[in-house]
Order: sequence, then structure tokens, then C-alpha cells
Amino acid sequence: MGIHSGSLSLCRYRLVGERRFGPERLSTLNGMLEHYKAAPLKLTGVKKEEASGWVRPLGAMTDMGADDDPDASWDMTHCQVDDGFLLRFRIEKRRVPGTLLQLLYKQKYYAVRNAGGKPPGPKARRDMKDELKLDLTGKALPQVAHVDAFWRERQGEVLLFATGKKLRETFEKLFTATFATPLELSLVRVEAPLMGLTATEWQDTAVAMPTLGRLSSTTPVAFAETVYP
Repeated sequence: MGIHSGSLSLCRYRLVGERRFGPERLSTLNGMLEHYKAAPLKLTGVKKEEASGWVRPLGAMTDMGADDDPDASWDMTHCQVDDGFLLRFRIEKRRVPGTLLQLLYKQKYYAVRNAGGKPPGPKARRDMKDELKLDLTGKALPQVAHVDAFWRERQGEVLLFATGKKLRETFEKLFTATFATPLELSLVRVEAPLMGLTATEWQDTAVAMPTLGRLSSTTPVAFAETVYP
């Protein structure tokens, strides 16, 4: 998943559309990034089963000791590598074991029934179970994973160093919300039917959009957050 993991698998994407950068390119990207940075990691009190957000790329900061601080300040200038940006996002998953949830739910259900003299109704039971699951989720330790990507911004190419379906979907949603949508670009996963397009054809919106539209209607191609005019 990370490029520092010792193994490498990747998924290729293309960004289709006209790049809309003014003179303050990095400032524009920093503004887009800020809302989608991952919050500082918390062990308790987080009641979402899954969360994702951008974090500082490993090794991107060169100050002495800076790489040891996961909450050090960073922006897109720290992501610049050669002809693009090294991006990293963090996924946090919190899971409540089903057996534990069922056992505690039964204890709570019978405690309420015995105290009131009659069993709770369907809505009360649903609310009871939802509240219990939310409370347990806030106490569950997170499973944490990091995934890297490389965005060759000027070439309109993105490499994701992972191939799993769930990781792809998480990345596509996060990258699209952070960068592609504000820039009015479409993120397209490059799969077999699309590999015949040349770099020039990808960069020419007048050629790429009709081609992608025809392929999407005639072949089982999975497009990532692609909107056609």
C-alpha cells in the first residue's frame, strides 16, 4: 500500500479536462487540501466506523526530528517530488465484534424489560442497539493503514500504489473531492480498453471525452468519478 513497504502494486489514473490554475498554483492546491487533511489520531471518542484523510508523506520533511512528529505542520510544498506531488492518505477503521455487541444488547434489553415490567417496542430496541454500537465504536481502537499516490500534475497522471477495490474507491472519492471536482477535472481509471490512448489524446479534452463516452457504453469499463458533458 505504501511505497516504503518493500513491495509495489499500482493503479493508473488520468485526469481529463482543462487545468484551471492561476499564478498562485501551490496556494490554490493548499486551499483545496486543507479541508481534507486527516485529523490528529485519537484512540477514543471517535464514533465513525471508517474515516480517511490526507497526511504528510513519509520522509517529505527534511528538518531534524520533523519526521518523528506525525502532527507537524505541512502543505503541498512538502509533497513536491521531481515533476509531481507525493500524496499519502490514512484510513482508520473501528470495528465492534458482533458477538460482543449482541451480548451487551441482550443484557441491556433484559435490564430495561425487567425494570419496566414489559419488553421495549421495535423502535426502542433499534434505538437501543444503535446507541450501544455508537458507544462501543467510540471505545474501539482503530486499525490504521497508509496508502501512497504520486500525482504528475502537469501531465495529468496519477499513480496509486495499491490495487485493492476498497482502497481504490476510498482514494477516488478523496482525490475527487479534494482536487478533481474543484479543478473541474474527471478522474479516470486506466484499464485495458483505455491503454491505447496516447498522451496527446488524453490531454486533448475534445478527443478524450467523446472517446471515453463511447467506450463506457460499449465495454465493461469502470470509470472513477467521471462526468461527461
